[in-house]
Amino acid sequence: MTNKWVAVAVCGFLSACGDNQVESSGAPSYELSVERVRGEIFNPWTLETDQLELRAYRGEGQETFGAPTMRVRPGEVLRLGVQNNLPECTEEQTARHECFNVTNIHTHGLWVSPGGNSDNVNISINPGSRFDFEFAIPPEHPAGTFWYHPHTHGSTTIQLGSGMAGALIIEGDRVPTAETPGDIDILLFDEDARPLPEHILMIGQIQYACFNEEGRPRGWETLTRETPLSEIPPWTCGEDEVGTVERLSQIGPFRELMSGRVLTLNGLVQPTLEGFEAGRFERLRMVHAGLRRSARMTVRRLADDAPALAETPRAEHASWIGQYCTGEAQELFQFADDGLTRAGMRQVHRADMYPGARMDVLVRFDEPGDYCLINDQTGPRQPEDYRILGLLEVGGETVAENDARTALTELLVNGAIRAIDDPDVRASVISDLQDDLRLSHFEWHEPVTDEELTGYQTAIMSIVEHEGGATLSIDGQPFDHRRIDRVLTLGAVEEWEVTANLGRHPFHIHVNPFQVVSVVNENGEDVTDPTTDAYDAEYAGMIGGWRDTIIVKRNYTVRLRTRYRRFIGDFFVHCHFASHGDEGMMQYVRVALPGTEHREVPMGQH
Repeated sequence: MTNKWVAVAVCGFLSACGDNQVESSGAPSYELSVERVRGEIFNPWTLETDQLELRAYRGEGQETFGAPTMRVRPGEVLRLGVQNNLPECTEEQTARHECFNVTNIHTHGLWVSPGGNSDNVNISINPGSRFDFEFAIPPEHPAGTFWYHPHTHGSTTIQLGSGMAGALIIEGDRVPTAETPGDIDILLFDEDARPLPEHILMIGQIQYACFNEEGRPRGWETLTRETPLSEIPPWTCGEDEVGTVERLSQIGPFRELMSGRVLTLNGLVQPTLEGFEAGRFERLRMVHAGLRRSARMTVRRLADDAPALAETPRAEHASWIGQYCTGEAQELFQFADDGLTRAGMRQVHRADMYPGARMDVLVRFDEPGDYCLINDQTGPRQPEDYRILGLLEVGGETVAENDARTALTELLVNGAIRAIDDPDVRASVISDLQDDLRLSHFEWHEPVTDEELTGYQTAIMSIVEHEGGATLSIDGQPFDHRRIDRVLTLGAVEEWEVTANLGRHPFHIHVNPFQVVSVVNENGEDVTDPTTDAYDAEYAGMIGGWRDTIIVKRNYTVRLRTRYRRFIGDFFVHCHFASHGDEGMMQYVRVALPGTEHREVPMGQH
């Protein structure tokens, strides 16, 4: 199959050149207000609701903390007006380095211009100001699940830690041809030709606290260095107190993990999501928009006699899960990573996700009832970290037993028969589906071959601990917005080798996604091979796939390949633990025309 993306076009911010001009068939328009919002959130430790005041997005129909979902199609221009209604910072806040009211928007994963009014991380929307973004979506942009969030350096942690994130869906109905790929969406219809139901699951992390007069989080007033980990209490809020996210110290690794704050789902703590029905396939668009905690999720049937989760203290969740979430792990059919359709569906029983990552799966429930969405990613509060993200309420009636994989193959084949007119393409798509659910006609990126490579890059995600703290960086130099760290050449095709000297870090690069080539441990052993002792299940199914975010563990070496196509400009490469990026684990990257490798930042960019 010929991939038309190989042709390089040099394009402006909203217009393209020559035959590659973006022809906007429409212009979906959205309005967001950024403001301080009062609300409440359930606290599973106390079984009460805490009052909060957070920086938050407000848009049409938005009621919970989080953000509205935006939708756009390839070839359209997404218009987004952002009004910053946050107050000006006081002199005292500025002096304490607690001024976090400047904002902007990053469209995570979109293949769009990083300059002008587009996905420009240099834009700063000050309190009282408005900015109108225009994201020109190329006609050949993949359809898929993406997201948006603020990306003002120094403020990202506080704003994302307040729940400021929303889903951004690229919708597509392109039919594959002999020369071009199509959108998998054309196959996702039921036997009555109705689109499969979809559910957006936004995983977040609202790291709020209430403080006493000395500035200590409530619950930790008597905490000392000698307090055992097992005896550290969760943060609390008094009846008349209001939780906030105001200080970077709330989001350090120790405080974040030991605070007792839980991952949210669609802006809520342990919600029950409705709208599922037994016997049909449904699409889950899962987005990890949290700060640091990974999620290793399984879906299991909840026993009918289970006591209400909302009446079960969080300290008892592990035993509650073990006693009542006893069904077999639900089969998930994974077909996209980070919004990009895979070469083939992958049948899994758990979803590993970390900040920045997305996963699209199909699921079928064979009987009605409630299902547990469990996160068994353990941590310092073992076994309390074994917890419920939410419940899924499934209606309908029990269906006759039949193999889900066989039923899914039949459903997708019928979709291909309805949607694809070309007999040769249709036959090829059906042959793929019947051969282990392969999706080769729906991949929008071809593999990067050895012959294509024009250069190499290395990146070391580094934490150097020293007296009084630690220095975070990539390649030993903490981020400096006045310095361009890498100049990459438009049209080049390069292999990156990414490592980490301490901890684990989600590596994210803006604009251009990458193909995963290999992942090895410090002994050079392939950790993606399930037949070896070195196997690491968190990397299962990644080799050869395309992503924009990947976890890099201590002393692992991750090799990636990417093409710099179409867009020139400045953007970031960074760790997607938000606090790590704000603290310096980030680089400023420029894609430039050949022969224009300037490293200074243009005047007026910051």
